[in-house]
Amino acid sequence: MPKLILQIPTFLSIRIGGPKSVKGFNALLDTGSTYVVVSWEDAIELGYEPWRAPEVEVGTAGGRINAPLVTLDYIEILGFKIEKVEASVKDISEIGINSLLGWSLLKHFRTFLDPKKGILEIQDP
Repeated sequence: MPKLILQIPTFLSIRIGGPKSVKGFNALLDTGSTYVVVSWEDAIELGYEPWRAPEVEVGTAGGRINAPLVTLDYIEILGFKIEKVEASVKDISEIGINSLLGWSLLKHFRTFLDPKKGILEIQDP
């Protein structure tokens, strides 16, 4: 079974498919995030209407907030196409990135986290 070992923190090139467009991102792998996170601007450009989406409570560095939850058509990552990935919609540009990869994507892979070595091992879905 092929595997990839990543140093944490890790940025990965991904493509997200939505109802109206496909967009490439340089996304930060965030093992502390429950969901993939995309910005309002990107969600709208992809064809989602976050103002109509149900909200979920998410934790942030500043505390707990409510954020819209959309289901992305797909994410292409590491040569795989994972369909129907949940993503919260939140502006994260203040930390200098436009997308986070959380457990709503990682759960589709076999993963092993070694905090002492600062690595994440990802195997085929």
